[in-house]
Amino acid sequence: MKKILTVTLVAALALFASSAFANFCARDVVPANTLLVPYVVVSMSGNQPDAAGYTTMLSVTNTSSTVAIIHVVIWNAISEHILDFDEVLSGYDVWSINFKDLLSGHWSAFQTSLSSSAYPNSEPTPFKRTPFEWGPDGRSAFGGTTALPTPDKTSALNAVALASCNNKIPFLNDSTGATYAPVVVQRLQEPLFARTHGGCVGTGTLDQPVQRHTADWLSTLTNNPVVFYVTVDNFRICDLRFPSEPFYFTTDEAYSNVLIGEVYYLNFTKMYSESWPAVHIESDLQSGAMATATTQFYQEKSYDWANSQVPTYLEPLGTAFGFRYFADAPTVTSSVIVWKNATEFYTDETVVDCGSYLYYAWDQDEHTITRGTNCPYSPCAGVDIDGNEFPYEVQAVPLTTDNFDLPDKYGWMLIVFPPSYDAAFTDPTPEGYGLLDFDYYAWVGVSIQYQGFSTSIEAATMASAHCFETQILPRLGINYNYTDGNHAPAWW
Repeated sequence: MKKILTVTLVAALALFASSAFANFCARDVVPANTLLVPYVVVSMSGNQPDAAGYTTMLSVTNTSSTVAIIHVVIWNAISEHILDFDEVLSGYDVWSINFKDLLSGHWSAFQTSLSSSAYPNSEPTPFKRTPFEWGPDGRSAFGGTTALPTPDKTSALNAVALASCNNKIPFLNDSTGATYAPVVVQRLQEPLFARTHGGCVGTGTLDQPVQRHTADWLSTLTNNPVVFYVTVDNFRICDLRFPSEPFYFTTDEAYSNVLIGEVYYLNFTKMYSESWPAVHIESDLQSGAMATATTQFYQEKSYDWANSQVPTYLEPLGTAFGFRYFADAPTVTSSVIVWKNATEFYTDETVVDCGSYLYYAWDQDEHTITRGTNCPYSPCAGVDIDGNEFPYEVQAVPLTTDNFDLPDKYGWMLIVFPPSYDAAFTDPTPEGYGLLDFDYYAWVGVSIQYQGFSTSIEAATMASAHCFETQILPRLGINYNYTDGNHAPAWW
């Protein structure tokens, strides 16, 4: 099968001085260069976090013995960068943040520990900084050729990096937070308000109302809770810079796959707790294909050097996703969480309802709903229009019949973004918007509530069309067309 990107096995660099191999372009949880927190939610009381509601926590671990700098960027729901800051992690260090603290101005709460306060080697056993493994046979690698190295202190940064971080450890404090947190809250809340649908009429005008799902979640959207997303990059130096600025990818990015992360969601009123791994995005600086690829993570946000954006060397995300839905209120309900690399609005007020994704839904007896071949896309006879339920870059949408055509209370859904559309698909996007020409990639997850319990799960990646050009409708999944012809499925 012809591949758009070369599929390589890349090492998770410096992980315990050995190699952990991962499939580049696969959605897997392995040490990465970049972490995406695709959905952050914090309940608000006015412009302050509500202590009794939702909050989101993130932990980031440096799996290497080498000191690392992480660069954190806060983005609002329409992908405007709001705030960035750096943290320095010693070897094997863990950094955590409760985003409630970010929005309340309690910025000293998410400082990483300093090496001066960590246990030195002179502390009594068992508190030492030299790693020693424990096992039933008493075997030790201490002093042997396979011993894990002693972790770097933050002071082990090279001279340039150390100078760039000088007086910045700690450099986030409550005084700074008190000054800037209200501005951060305002910028995160600004795009979160009820929107009207513009329809899909193919002329660019806004005179076609939406007739289906008129009570969807966008009609009642407010800025409480506040919803946004976060990226974390492995950096060479401390540098307050956004991806759209020069040198972010050519100078600042470390391109070293050593970070892992987890995201936790807590709702104190409902007693809900959910979690999943952050989205681990690997880098491959040695890949010639990555240097020339047209779609990479951050690509649309990277600095435009004379109309030729620099490569980011970061793997793209998927283009089609499968997941279960539960719509049997009040017994069990669910919401789909979608992060994607684009927003769709005619103006700041109106949603573009055309072309940005399509979905299928089946019940547990394989029944589905279809409009038929006489109506290939909305509008159908001027009255049959599905509203765009995912116009933001990040959103959580209830999986209900108010929002989607669901054939029953239980079943599964398939969401497909344009890179995985049939190549012959006619673009219904009003002139001037060209949504089907955009290189969408996305991440999808599901939150489920069942009689006082809650859980969450990442959707299955059904296609990655930026890596495998044959993963388009109807041939989604991982059915590769092997060149020997002996392993291809019969219908291929």
